[in-house]
Amino acid sequence: MYSSLKKLRTQCKSIGLRLSDISIAEFLRCGEDGVSSKHLHRFLSELENTIRREMSIVNFFYMPADQADFYSREKLFGSAVNAKFPSIHFDMVEAGNCFAMGRGTACVFHLMRIMEVGVQEFGKKLGVAIVTEKNWQNILDELNKAIKTLPKSPATVEMSQASANLYAVKLAWRNEVMHPNDKYTLEEAKNLIGQVKLFMGQLASIV
Repeated sequence: MYSSLKKLRTQCKSIGLRLSDISIAEFLRCGEDGVSSKHLHRFLSELENTIRREMSIVNFFYMPADQADFYSREKLFGSAVNAKFPSIHFDMVEAGNCFAMGRGTACVFHLMRIMEVGVQEFGKKLGVAIVTEKNWQNILDELNKAIKTLPKSPATVEMSQASANLYAVKLAWRNEVMHPNDKYTLEEAKNLIGQVKLFMGQLASIV
């Protein structure tokens, strides 16, 4: 019984049931030998009511399994992306968390912040001077010009593919995200997670 109460206390503490935690702690201090069966029965009844009352003012969020897989994912885009772009870690984890919590629009905004970093790093790699430009089309135009000057090689092909993926994200998402009235479904957010993961994975092998 005492072992079970200690486990219950840990669970109460983990979800913020402070009064229940205190009640169990006080009872445990009495010791096994100092408690009669009548006292134990009364305590358990009171504890049940305390937990029930506290639970009535605590909100819990249910995550479907396919969303929960994205929660607190430290390597949502893979180890290589983490190693190359440590500055996106916060937004990457938050993008996954927002998706897990059913917040599609918030997820998209975090993904766009990641893409901003990706665009700038891609531009720096190719010597594009306007990497801080807010208009992605201008940056893309300069990126493509720079890629065309490179000799044909597997690396050049990879850069061309990354540029094409960047354009796809820009066309489908970035232009629309700039409008505050737009909202995004979880299906749309999940699609973008895949596109951003693909782009950032390619970029990690380029820069």
